Amino acid sequence: MLIKSAFCGLLVVLVIAGCSDNSNEQVIEEKPVVVQLAEVKTAITEHEFSFPAKVKAKTTVDLSFRINGRLKSIYLPEGKEIKKGQIIAQLEPEPFERAVRMAEVKVKQAELELKRVKAIAIKGIGSEKSVDNAQVNFELAEIELEIAKANLEYSVLKAPFDALVAKRLIENKGFIKTGVAIARLQDLSRIHFKFDIPERLINAYSRSQVAKATAFMDGAINKEFEIEFVEYSTEPDPISQTYGVVYAMDAPKGVEITPGIYATVKLSGSDEDLPQALGVPVNALVTGANEEMAVWVYDPTTERISNQVVTVGSIIEGWVVILSGLEKGQKVVSAGVNQMKEGLLVRPYSHQ
Repeated sequence: MLIKSAFCGLLVVLVIAGCSDNSNEQVIEEKPVVVQLAEVKTAITEHEFSFPAKVKAKTTVDLSFRINGRLKSIYLPEGKEIKKGQIIAQLEPEPFERAVRMAEVKVKQAELELKRVKAIAIKGIGSEKSVDNAQVNFELAEIELEIAKANLEYSVLKAPFDALVAKRLIENKGFIKTGVAIARLQDLSRIHFKFDIPERLINAYSRSQVAKATAFMDGAINKEFEIEFVEYSTEPDPISQTYGVVYAMDAPKGVEITPGIYATVKLSGSDEDLPQALGVPVNALVTGANEEMAVWVYDPTTERISNQVVTVGSIIEGWVVILSGLEKGQKVVSAGVNQMKEGLLVRPYSHQ
């Protein structure tokens, strides 16, 4: 009996010792992985844009005579400026001067006839109808005289504004028909810059959010000018889905700007008015199994990371706009994201 009890005691001791050894083997200390973190913060979206623009005149008109006639003279030096009211073309005036004299004679004749008929009517010889007819003829004669004088005036074509002669369309000879363009003039009192803006910018920005607009023309000009909004199209181009926008400036003194050249228009947004969004570095993004974009979010309480699906917007200078999925102040892994895994214990990298 004594031997049996001793054997059992020894067996218990061995079992306890064995259990103690297995417990030591199972305890393994988990080491955190050092990661670089970036804070999810509010970032101002794009605030400066550049567009290729075409320089245009304030107004471009094709001038033509309002009457037919044989051309007498023209003054249309291409590429030169002409002043408002300056004669640029003239028809032979003789036919129009004769028409004026003839109309004046008819007016005198109709006036005399009207006086004669009225005098007879006063004596009771004539009728009211004859007076009315004479009155109508007199008024028609006056209208013919007005038309003749207007045609004489129309035989001289004058510049409607200070203009640049862009192109001479006829030579100094021949019979000119009504409506045939003889010259193309451009009003350069203001310089227009026409360019196209993508649909996404029209939707996201309003004109009031543009704090500054400038136009740069290189080459011989090589200067930057401040410009101001004029108008924009409310219908997009059916192919490019862009909207036409026009900015302008007063013609600078001492600088010759030729319509048709290209410039670069730069629009700068006001930081206070621009739309804001959350942003993270582009390197923080990973692609999920369903082609979804995600980031690794760091939990400071557990010191572990978890995968979070996000909706992204545009990329601006190395940062991507986060439309949903994150909150301001959270931290995400911003380097080595493809080596991360769910629930991984991490330790933020410190520069110190």
